[in-house]
Amino acid sequence: MQITKSIENEQLSPFFLEPLLAARLSEVSTLLEEKQKALQNAPEGSLRFSKSGKTTQFYQITKTGDTHGKYIPAKNNKLVKALAQKDYDKKLIATLKKELKFLQKTLRAYKRLLKSAPLAAQIFKKLHKLRRPLVNPACLPAEDFAELWQNVQYSPKTFSEDTPELYTSRGERVRSKSEIIIADTLHRLKIPYRYEFPLKLTTENGEKRTFHPDFICLNLRTRQEFIWEHFGMMDDAEYASSTAQKLKLYEKNSIFPGKNLIISMETSASPINSKQVEKTAKQYLA
Repeated sequence: MQITKSIENEQLSPFFLEPLLAARLSEVSTLLEEKQKALQNAPEGSLRFSKSGKTTQFYQITKTGDTHGKYIPAKNNKLVKALAQKDYDKKLIATLKKELKFLQKTLRAYKRLLKSAPLAAQIFKKLHKLRRPLVNPACLPAEDFAELWQNVQYSPKTFSEDTPELYTSRGERVRSKSEIIIADTLHRLKIPYRYEFPLKLTTENGEKRTFHPDFICLNLRTRQEFIWEHFGMMDDAEYASSTAQKLKLYEKNSIFPGKNLIISMETSASPINSKQVEKTAKQYLA
């Protein structure tokens, strides 16, 4: 869900098949190697179980053609589990080998495709600068999308006369030193953001009201927008109660922490720090 409707949606979303395939390939390869090693150290034979009433008996089959096996005493539950795991791992290994082969083949085919046919965003990027304004691209290069998104004009929330003058590294006035840390971190990481962008939300009584979240940030890779709210006085009971009400308002408007809402908090005893902010930004927005 896009929080704002400030620029036209692309007809094609960004496509990340190659890193997804590569990540899955690595995951499958690692697990396959792990299970193959485990199989070498597994106990001999396979497991058979027989149930009589409420009693289950387990047997270890080690000889070809033996359909009964050797009874495993109840006290040797470790062997039962090891044999069960071995039987499972053998089936898993067979599946992993098939998936690995498929992933390798698909990744090679996708790389060949990229060599012969560039991604949609790259087609627009290679157009002459005089031709670009004449075209409605299906998918924009990241830098073009960021520029359009960042340059949307809006009227931020006004400052009262008694508000201290605090500015970010890019000369933007904010309301607290903590907001300077967040804004400067986003700017350093080249994450597009808008400070106190007006956002219409539906209140509990169904009315439409304009609110100004601290930041609306853009994950340029996925084109997803996140609201970032920083709650800086959580040791104040009245402020904490107001925070809870704001979070309820966001939930009513389908804005949830981790999905499209980033929350940072601090108290006088536990202030925010730049390392914490950077870690959060990279988690959701990089």
